[in-house]
Amino acid sequence: MVEILKSFEQVAGRFSPVVLVLPGLVMAALGLVTWLAGMCRRRLVLGLVGALTGGLVSFFISQQNLIVGVLAAGGLAAFAAGAPRLFVAVVLAWLGVVVAFGVLAKGQLFQQQGLLLSGQTLSQAETQFTMQESLDAVQAYVLDVRDRIGAIARQQTPGDLAILGGVGAGLLIVGLLLARLAGALTCSAVGSGLVFAGLILLLIYKGSTPVARMEQQGAFFGLVLLGMGAVGTLEQLLLCPPPARAREGSREKSRSRREESKRDWRSR
Repeated sequence: MVEILKSFEQVAGRFSPVVLVLPGLVMAALGLVTWLAGMCRRRLVLGLVGALTGGLVSFFISQQNLIVGVLAAGGLAAFAAGAPRLFVAVVLAWLGVVVAFGVLAKGQLFQQQGLLLSGQTLSQAETQFTMQESLDAVQAYVLDVRDRIGAIARQQTPGDLAILGGVGAGLLIVGLLLARLAGALTCSAVGSGLVFAGLILLLIYKGSTPVARMEQQGAFFGLVLLGMGAVGTLEQLLLCPPPARAREGSREKSRSRREESKRDWRSR
């Protein structure tokens, strides 16, 4: 798995600049907004995140089918903006399953293996890639990552699969019951991930090797990511106001309590 990412890092230096710079800037900017203010404009931010991630992933998984990418982006954006509470719970459960899967399959994910055929073929090119060749290369690596993760998932024991299912179901319930905390945590985690992904693409464009550095100092970057998630969660809980319905409900409760206290005082 790591070898695929390192191979992508080496080959990406020949990509068309637009393929790296434009997604990198969009991810970094949207990640900052989601990390620090995702709960302040929850429907808008979640809709944009859903459109970006769903559109990009489906575009490359579907062999660069633009119609599929647009439909997936629009569908996820509508789902995120129309049902933000359910969307946040689903994303939180998915993130928990991804983390649990990474812990259970750590040895297989970081196992040193030879480069896949697509990575070898692409790395032998010496000329600068055109836009279409760059998109084809990205698609090849996306499919390699998907196949590798699928192969590792099929090797998991029934006990591991039960753990993953329990983590996903538990976090889904938590996300539905504790909507505000789950929303802040999810926005902070997704925003931190988008910032990291965007900066990696921009650093690769500048000729750096961020994936190799992260492999050597994985614990440090993991702590940085956890710190960003904690800061973003606390910041949004403190500064982002609760939804209008929650404020109206709290006001109605306070009014009813005051009315009850007045009635009790008059009845004395």
